[in-house]
Amino acid sequence: MNPKSENKNLPAPYIVGFAQELQMLTNWLASFNVESQIFSISGIGGIGKTTLLTEMAAEARRCSTVTLWLDGQICLQTPGAFLSHVEMSLETEYGRTRPADTPLLAHVVAELTHQRTVVVIDNCEKIDRIDSWLLSRLLPLLAASEFLLIVASRAGLPVQWNTNPLWVNRIHSFSLELLTRQEVHEYVQSSGLPLQVQKDIVHKIDGHPLLLALTVDMLRRKGREREEYEHQLPRILSAEILKEATSPYMYEALQMLSLFPAADQTMLNQLLDHPLSAVDYMALSTLSCVRPGAGGLFLHQLVSRMLREDYKTRDPGHYQLMRSRALELLAERYPSVNKLLQMQIAAHTLELYREQLPTAHSYADFSIARQREQEQQMVFESDDLPYLQRFLAASLSRSDWQSELIENGQYSSLLDDIAKHVPEGIRVIRNADRVPLAFCAGLWLHAKTVSILEQYAPNEMKMLGEAIHLARSLPPEAADTICILLAAVDVEQASYRPEELGGMLFQSWLIDAMNGLRSIIPTADRQLNTLLPHLGFEELTMTAQPNAWDDMHIWELDFRQASFEVWVRRILRQKVQTSGFIAQEVPRVLSWNEVRQMLQHIYDDTLLEEMATLKAMGCGGVMVRELVVSILYADQPTDPLTALGQRILRESYLHNNYRKTELAEALHMSRATFYRHLRQAYKQLGHVIMQRWMELK
Repeated sequence: MNPKSENKNLPAPYIVGFAQELQMLTNWLASFNVESQIFSISGIGGIGKTTLLTEMAAEARRCSTVTLWLDGQICLQTPGAFLSHVEMSLETEYGRTRPADTPLLAHVVAELTHQRTVVVIDNCEKIDRIDSWLLSRLLPLLAASEFLLIVASRAGLPVQWNTNPLWVNRIHSFSLELLTRQEVHEYVQSSGLPLQVQKDIVHKIDGHPLLLALTVDMLRRKGREREEYEHQLPRILSAEILKEATSPYMYEALQMLSLFPAADQTMLNQLLDHPLSAVDYMALSTLSCVRPGAGGLFLHQLVSRMLREDYKTRDPGHYQLMRSRALELLAERYPSVNKLLQMQIAAHTLELYREQLPTAHSYADFSIARQREQEQQMVFESDDLPYLQRFLAASLSRSDWQSELIENGQYSSLLDDIAKHVPEGIRVIRNADRVPLAFCAGLWLHAKTVSILEQYAPNEMKMLGEAIHLARSLPPEAADTICILLAAVDVEQASYRPEELGGMLFQSWLIDAMNGLRSIIPTADRQLNTLLPHLGFEELTMTAQPNAWDDMHIWELDFRQASFEVWVRRILRQKVQTSGFIAQEVPRVLSWNEVRQMLQHIYDDTLLEEMATLKAMGCGGVMVRELVVSILYADQPTDPLTALGQRILRESYLHNNYRKTELAEALHMSRATFYRHLRQAYKQLGHVIMQRWMELK
């Protein structure tokens, strides 16, 4: 794919990707007696649709094909507007003028069928305005000629195009996705930036073409101009992606949807101040960054992450609250859904809370958002073994972690035996080309694997004690415990840092374990002994302690008995700080009813002091009154409190000049509308009070 760039000085070439799409065009242009076809290009804002169309149009012109470029924002208003713009393009580009006595439709059809022709239309979000006319009137007249229509829109063509009998087998749809790490690497190599800066971009960019282009452009600027551009960059990208979310209520719904792997209307409405109607929910599903799935609607991965980051920056207190509530809903849902949805919930939970994990640990970096390559966690295949042995040898040469309880010089043989006898104990992470990037290997403990453990790690046999005794009589199909013994990553490839791959392996273990399994990791490594408890692992009491390993620990993550919710609460108690991890309570937000009671007694210190809510906060009556007064009299309301909400509360409780029915009339509202705004204002004020109180603390 190709990032857009406004920087005219960016070194060429800067086109990457688009191989499949451009090959389809090349095949069409090179074919004899080719039939008319339609290419539909879709994808979220900034993903590279316009750039691909530009490259396609250039390729068609290089092949001496009549090529017309139209802007769908202008030409798709009416059939007449479409024909007029085609006519103007023919005249401007090729000097083809319409004879005075020829009808417009006849002229356009004659020109488009005269020789092989490509018509490219960008920004086709409103093609539904004339698609009935196109499908029933114009396109049938072009079907027998050598005509190619290429259209680009965020959501793709309307469904009636793909069910039209004449065109259903002639439409080729291309949904553009994020760039791979390799494509990002290819792009930055032509940027002229220092090598270390290029490496940082490769590791930090999520693969969004516009974000990549803007980042490279920003880094090539100097001084104050660069600082200003860096500040604008997130807003530029957010605005590009969210152009479709024209309503503030729709934006709020997208914001809440970013907290779920997928959510239906009922689940979303439990978090929204403005509940979605069935019509609203349907409108939400039509946005290009939203997809329907088994659990409801879900957001494009990049958009989801961007919305969460923006939400957390703008209103950290409310973000913490909504994130906690979302997790509670997911924990409630987890036991009742199928295994696939459980894995999606588990993966999203790890993504949602990864900022509470160590961001730069020696073995695992959890700061990088999940990408397509990271999703490709697959079972072991025999052809993988040479790769894995190479990774393992490199790991041992650097004295990276492997289980210290394995007999010296036996690591390679152990991997061979696991691959031969129990390959299901190996998990491999691959890149987009299915080439292994990292692996972990262990033994499912049952009657047929105890002998392998006894051969390669006899000290571990002694330490596990009762677990080994039970495994000796356990058939393979009943095994529910895996003992992780080996892990290594490819340190030679340039796309991922070793700690990123380590983070993927840890995520893989956690998701596997959540299916009702137990993972065991023995280690004397101090770094791992620091990391594992913060991933939810708990320490086992050892039956025996090898003399050579006084600092040996055995960690387990056991989902055979513990619930998903218990594990999540264990994880949420952790908060990353520079000195390590400390317990953290999620900030509480006042309910609308608590705010109403507070306002009713705003001038009565005695009653305010008796409120259980304020006692729990440790906030006195005088303090809360001063806080509320400062908020309601501020020249500019603090988000999310609106100017209308601020006025309603100020007039209702501080001025007392109106009864509520009179205030509703003064605001030209019905009573029902007024009380809806009043209740919403209570909620908004509750958020602001807690936000200010946390700042004061």
